[in-house]
Amino acid sequence: MKLFQLLVCAAVLSACVSGANADEKGQKGKKKQAAPSATARFVAGMDLTAEQKTKISAIDKEFAEKVQALNKKRSEIVSRDQMKAQREATQAAKDAGKSAGELRKAGQDAMNLTPEQKEKLTALQREQTELNGKIVEALKKVLTPEQQEKLPQQRKGKDGGNKKNKGKKKKAE
Repeated sequence: MKLFQLLVCAAVLSACVSGANADEKGQKGKKKQAAPSATARFVAGMDLTAEQKTKISAIDKEFAEKVQALNKKRSEIVSRDQMKAQREATQAAKDAGKSAGELRKAGQDAMNLTPEQKEKLTALQREQTELNGKIVEALKKVLTPEQQEKLPQQRKGKDGGNKKNKGKKKKAE
């Protein structure tokens, strides 16, 4: 599940990066898209007060550079063609009604990552997960308890982060 969350984050980041790169090169026919804020996906669909919106805007500004840096790193690891192949394969699998795991696998397979790229991307995904945790913690200070329940759960694994026992729950079931 954690890997899936990381890959979803990576896919979102790649979409942002590819759109930004296309705009920078002046490609005509493509709409210029603003990069999503650091908090946008966490608070989407929530009814926020004006005060909360102001505070969340400050959180966005606080984390904007870090998010952009991770986006840049990803674009240096994965080529545009690989990102495009991932998006297309994932969309095709989604259109075919595949499960979340099958979507992820289709996207990964289509990218044809080298072992070096896989290693770098895994490290980048760890950084992204850590940053997401910091963003969620900052949001928790602004949101009501009811709103906090809607935030994604930051998980350390099935056993609370103890990697020695990783997978033992699954075997016992």
